[in-house]
Amino acid sequence: MKFGVFLPNGSDGYMITKAIKPYPPTWELNRDVTIEAEKQGLDFVLSMMKFRGFGGETGFWDECMESFTLMASLASVTERIGLIPTVTLLAQHPAYVARMMATLDDVSKGRVGLNIVTGWNKFEYEQMGMWRGDEYYKERYEYALDYVNILRTLWEEGRCTHKSRYFELKDCTVYPTPQHDIPIISAGMSGAGREFVSTVGGYNFIFSSPTKIPRLADDLDKMAQKTGKEVATYALLHLVAAETDDKAWQMCNDIVEQADLAAIENMLVPAGLDTHQDGNIQQIRSSVEQGELAGGDPEEANMAFMGIPALIGSYQTVARKIDDIASHPKVKGILFSWPEWVSGIRDFGEKVIPLLECRKDWDVNRDGGLRGGSF
Repeated sequence: MKFGVFLPNGSDGYMITKAIKPYPPTWELNRDVTIEAEKQGLDFVLSMMKFRGFGGETGFWDECMESFTLMASLASVTERIGLIPTVTLLAQHPAYVARMMATLDDVSKGRVGLNIVTGWNKFEYEQMGMWRGDEYYKERYEYALDYVNILRTLWEEGRCTHKSRYFELKDCTVYPTPQHDIPIISAGMSGAGREFVSTVGGYNFIFSSPTKIPRLADDLDKMAQKTGKEVATYALLHLVAAETDDKAWQMCNDIVEQADLAAIENMLVPAGLDTHQDGNIQQIRSSVEQGELAGGDPEEANMAFMGIPALIGSYQTVARKIDDIASHPKVKGILFSWPEWVSGIRDFGEKVIPLLECRKDWDVNRDGGLRGGSF
């Protein structure tokens, strides 16, 4: 079982709450988080990309560090940990991304993967004149498949001639090519998203409650058996851990009670426009089904936690919950977020990992990182 960090390269991380003092994304914070993660034996870090935040009292995600630049800088101060930048497909041409990833592959000595985001928030791209019209909601995974095919052709051959309804390349060259395989990552929880992952192969990150993760993992595996691709399911979860269950739940309750309702409302508007109303959008919608913007069980879906389920409890309790998730053979890892980053990762490494059955006899030097073929 591999563990990763969902880096706080957007302001306020992944909890939409006033219980945590608003903080900007900085190089120093992300550097310290990544170095601590590597020290504690975690396997990878992933940075997201947002071009427009959701405001509110906390200014949630109003600031965001550019993903590729950040990961390249982190490569220079780490030795082992895997590094995953995010490409938002509408904002960057595949030939340019192919070149950036080839460079990052060299800088990191092969410690990189690429997270694919098709884009569901039209307001992010409309402000830059990059939104392809509302028909893009329905065709975005077709667009993504075209995009990935171009990337892989350029990585494997160094040049590409391609014409489709989305792209035209005329003997486009990208040298040098990467020296290592570059795995593809996607957070495709909808039926269309899982089909995309099963078609291109790679890692599928899902933010769904632990009770639903096994079904989604099995479903992806069945799809991949038909395509012949290697795939792996990774869960996306918050971790709220303390010395006792009561202390952890008090932290959680404070986060929920002080939710930034204005920012949550602003996030729900573009989410409601997406025609793919299953998967990630369904998870967000289920967070407010009880008629409250911050209603819902935090361990299932609560918008104070951005709809991402949380593992809550003492170090012993969360260790048992992690081992339960890891017991499913098709679930290969977890990507975590914490209320407090550096201290949270330190406690995880020192107080939780030693309790885990799924990490016994884990050789970090052998198994560390998130590399192509390491499913």
